[in-house]
Amino acid sequence: MIHPLRIGVAGAGSIGAYLGARLAADGHGVILLGRQRLADAVAEQGVRVTDLNGLDEQVQPDSIRVVTEPAGLDGCDIIFVTTKSHDTQAMAESIAPHVTDGATVVSFQNGVRNPDTLRKALPQAQVLAGMVPYNVVWAGPAHFHQGTSGSLVLEQREDAEHLAQTIADACNAAGLPAGLNPRIQAVQWGKLVINLNNATNALSGIPLQQQLADRDYRRVTAAAQREALAMIRGAGLAVRSSGKLLPTLMPTVLDCPDWLFRLVAGGLVKIDPQARSSMWEDLNRGRKTEIDYLNGEILRLAEQIGRPAPVNTAICRLIQQAEADRAPPNLTATALLQKIGVS
Repeated sequence: MIHPLRIGVAGAGSIGAYLGARLAADGHGVILLGRQRLADAVAEQGVRVTDLNGLDEQVQPDSIRVVTEPAGLDGCDIIFVTTKSHDTQAMAESIAPHVTDGATVVSFQNGVRNPDTLRKALPQAQVLAGMVPYNVVWAGPAHFHQGTSGSLVLEQREDAEHLAQTIADACNAAGLPAGLNPRIQAVQWGKLVINLNNATNALSGIPLQQQLADRDYRRVTAAAQREALAMIRGAGLAVRSSGKLLPTLMPTVLDCPDWLFRLVAGGLVKIDPQARSSMWEDLNRGRKTEIDYLNGEILRLAEQIGRPAPVNTAICRLIQQAEADRAPPNLTATALLQKIGVS
């Protein structure tokens, strides 16, 4: 193992607790900043992490620490920020007094604007953009399950390459595949395009594997992605893949007949029967979703370049209504196609 790192996780939900526990299991000093229910569960039973490849590991309570106040992150060399995007500013302000000069902060979050928010709020830190490609479900009081495949990506920048490589090496050694990419913004936009399926899954109310097996649900996501790619190109931005999933080809792949989709998609990503989108989990728990930072980001681009984005507009409205209802609407594929205006 490489030299143990002192790692804090600010906003330890599903992703943060999973990453933190995997690193703690490899001997790093990990502090999770989370809610009291997580602290109680971890104190009682530790953290269980599982994945779609059969991993089943128990991190004992004395090997990982949970705090409920930002001061608990004092002295951390590295802080992963894993909050929902709408909580980034508040989290940054709360941890700012406890982030030491020269500390490394990594945004492992959805969306494209969080690193800039963190840089403005934490000028004393070296802030790196990061990307988590897979889904993690909070499967029990302190049980976190990775349900899809993929590798972490960290921003490769000349003035911070050593720091990024140190974190990537620690992740790789802990069984979390990770690499560096100098075009991280394009990677983030590419992930956002792929993440437009989050809303489709949340609105369907069914597991990802089952949802993606239905061509009509896939057509919903394909329509949102085509529209998104047009807006991204129109704004002069680029998209880039971090793995086998090519964002620019996704609408075509999703539109394939079921037999061909199974053939093509089987070699691109692994999804287990437990996997659901984080947006479904948010709706199921009555929480605010990240719709404004996913499909809503496409609406901002559309406004910027003066073009309509009717599909993503309709999806945003459906999710916002589901937030108000505090539950997934469980729409059929036919109903969803009709509501977004796709025949």
